[in-house]
Amino acid sequence: MSFSQKFERLFTDSQSSTMQRRHRCGLGTFISRPAIISTILLTGSFAFAFSCGGIAQPPTPHWVASWAAAVCGPPLVGSRREQLKFHNKTVREIVHLTAGGEAVRARLSNTFGKEPLILRSVNLAIPLTDGTIDPLSRRTLTVRGNPVITIPPGQTVTTDAANLKLARESDLAVSFYVVGDIVAPAIHYIALQTSYTAVGDQALAPSLSDSSESSLRLVLMGVDVETAIVPYAIAAIGSSTTDGVRSTPNQNRRWTDDLFRRLSAERGDAAQSVINLGISGNRVLHDGRGDGAAIPGEAAVARFARDVLAQPGVRYVIAFEGGNDIRLPGSESIPITESVTAQQLIEGFKAMEKVARRRHMKFIVATITPFEHSVTNRPQDPQWERTRLEFNDWVRNSKEIDGVIDFDLAIRDPDHPARILAKYDSGDHLHPNDAGYLAMADCVNLSLFP
Repeated sequence: MSFSQKFERLFTDSQSSTMQRRHRCGLGTFISRPAIISTILLTGSFAFAFSCGGIAQPPTPHWVASWAAAVCGPPLVGSRREQLKFHNKTVREIVHLTAGGEAVRARLSNTFGKEPLILRSVNLAIPLTDGTIDPLSRRTLTVRGNPVITIPPGQTVTTDAANLKLARESDLAVSFYVVGDIVAPAIHYIALQTSYTAVGDQALAPSLSDSSESSLRLVLMGVDVETAIVPYAIAAIGSSTTDGVRSTPNQNRRWTDDLFRRLSAERGDAAQSVINLGISGNRVLHDGRGDGAAIPGEAAVARFARDVLAQPGVRYVIAFEGGNDIRLPGSESIPITESVTAQQLIEGFKAMEKVARRRHMKFIVATITPFEHSVTNRPQDPQWERTRLEFNDWVRNSKEIDGVIDFDLAIRDPDHPARILAKYDSGDHLHPNDAGYLAMADCVNLSLFP
């Protein structure tokens, strides 16, 4: 059985789990992990202005993901796991939205939790500076009208809508109090945005007393806006170069941020939202390995339904991944037996493409960027570059995908194509700097997203 067939079977098995528990009342929704594909996806819709009998009808408001993060779990053992334990703590996270809207809701996750997650004093507000919020903008978040939110293990909750008008490219603070002792049940490790934690229930306070800075995403994994203007969302799945590693923190300089700024400059408030679902260290075909297995997350093909297809309003998917599959096997905890060929990578992308098309989404693939000399703990293998080039050749010439973004061409050194151009190299010969991420965004043909 080919990899593509195995993935198709996995997807079919997930669809058959429609009897998994889902509770819905108003806008508050609980979603169990196995049932994600068969629940959220079926409720998505895209509404546009239309005419009937020559009379123009107003566009219908609908929900679109404006910000998101891909969820991981805590490390299995070790000191990092101990650092992620919560004991009656307040969390205040700052997120940078893309699209604006007339109302907002949050998605809170207990995906990898082993016990119920209880949150109190959950609210959102406009942030000011250093973790303070504007108290006049604060809105309480509830689920089915209940201000105490209990999320069972393995589930995600979408809150009721809060009436708060937000402009595109707004910052938003989401605060909550974690009741009891719990190890981070849903975490994203590369936030590149400072958030805050404090002891005790201070979630409603304009400023936090004796707070600590955090560089992680915790529990909050999505923010949606209700809009009649923004037509749809673009979701980017990838690894560290999508996650924005080595870009300037707190400046929103990932290539996805730069792409939204281009769309916004051209299309104003009607610009499609762009959500970033990259995970540093992620691979297409294999999960993370070792004690820190949760940090690079589940394989892209395994997390695709939960992290991408379940986002409200997504119509286009950009898949930019595969470099870690090529260069990491044989290093640290990843065995050489997990080495992949270009054809195996291609099968993984084809499998994701088939599932995306079933949901009427367009699937766009980006070429893998150069990484020569990025691995310092073992000799460079000439096969890595051959595999990268073979995969990129398929991307550029494939008739099986809906579009191509040539990130490789945008930032490679024309005199040495296996390397990143020096002015775009952050210094590790793998990740771009801010200028490199901007060059990547600038190479995207906006006509891909009509």
